[in-house]
Amino acid sequence: MKYYYTITAVILATSFLLSACGNSDGDGEVPGGSAPPPASSALNAGAGSPSGAEGNCNAPTSGVNWDALMTETCPTLSDYNLFTDDRDPTASPTRGGVPYDLSTALFSDYTSKYRFIFVPEGKKATYSASEVLEFPEGTVITKTFALPENTAMRDQGERVIETRLLIHRADGWAALPYYWDSESDATLAIAGKRLSGLSTINNQGEQITFDYTVPKAADCSSCHSVVPNLAGADDEREQIFLPIGPKARYLNKDHTYADGTVYNQLQYMAEGGLLTDLPSDFQRIEKAPVFNDEVSLAALSEDELNDAARAYLDINCAHCHRGSDLTLPPDYAGPAGSSGVQLEYNRDFASDPKKFGVCKEPIAGGQDGYPYDVVPGNPDESYLLFRMKTVDSRHKMPELARNTEHREGAALISDWIDLLPVAGCSPG
Repeated sequence: MKYYYTITAVILATSFLLSACGNSDGDGEVPGGSAPPPASSALNAGAGSPSGAEGNCNAPTSGVNWDALMTETCPTLSDYNLFTDDRDPTASPTRGGVPYDLSTALFSDYTSKYRFIFVPEGKKATYSASEVLEFPEGTVITKTFALPENTAMRDQGERVIETRLLIHRADGWAALPYYWDSESDATLAIAGKRLSGLSTINNQGEQITFDYTVPKAADCSSCHSVVPNLAGADDEREQIFLPIGPKARYLNKDHTYADGTVYNQLQYMAEGGLLTDLPSDFQRIEKAPVFNDEVSLAALSEDELNDAARAYLDINCAHCHRGSDLTLPPDYAGPAGSSGVQLEYNRDFASDPKKFGVCKEPIAGGQDGYPYDVVPGNPDESYLLFRMKTVDSRHKMPELARNTEHREGAALISDWIDLLPVAGCSPG
């Protein structure tokens, strides 16, 4: 096993999930990769697919245990046979599994994330301009979380904590968390897990100690669902569970694959038979910037900093803070869309700055000393930034998956608030 010690693994089996950061190509251009994916067959050729029969967690199989994924909540991660080495969920997926990462990723207590998507043989995802790719039934997305000893040297020692699965079953997405309580396998953690006293060194050389939470399976819907604006007691529409990370704008970047191939992820999936309806003109595809702990804010222009901040708020906040007026199904919004703060990357800031919190009074109780969600020119009195930095459960945002401050992310949003155009609530 590649880890020097282990903690947890959470698996989300379902659809294409979130990803890590990496290098990016120029805006709107298809990068010049070292080689395209094989044209002779699809990337999921020979991967198998669900048969429609009742699954068996103990079924002997050389490939993915598709039937168990579709019907069973298995006690160990290895029961699904998603990786060729059951002890290592960070590499070597079983046939058909494809790695991916994101240009800007959700912050999860400084963990590194290893993401794979498994699409059944003969099926494809469908491109979406602004929402997550539309993954077919049978898709599984895995995301493994590992805490590095030092975030500046992530590949030089890490503690594997959890693997999360998102599984697209016949009745919708299912989320399953698995905890790495040994070096040989991960066990189902339906009720979650809290780990005390974990620590890492951040890019500034600071030692950070915090408790880490593996979420309950039931908690996943609090971030992964969009909810209907109910029209009355007779409106029986239910919430819709969706992946968050695999949107085209975050996948529109180069990735280095295990064989050394360097290729744009969207192009790789399309040419490899996993993605359909991708525009041939890459200028039409949204592209979020790369932001990670290595990025120097001082090196960014004002436009680049604004773009990075908008992407950061989108991936970290807009799964909840999104309205019903853009690209969701009609009359659906994020769970916090009614708060008035709506932070989607594809929302026009200039047309309604108040939707981004500018000079908007908090409605969730607020906190003394923070009169508005965002005070242009005064990040120190902006409630949004306070909520990003605090670990007080009454105020912190996001509410889940964060038990320490993301210093680099908070610095980005602080600089963004400082550069916003002067508004009525701005200081003198």
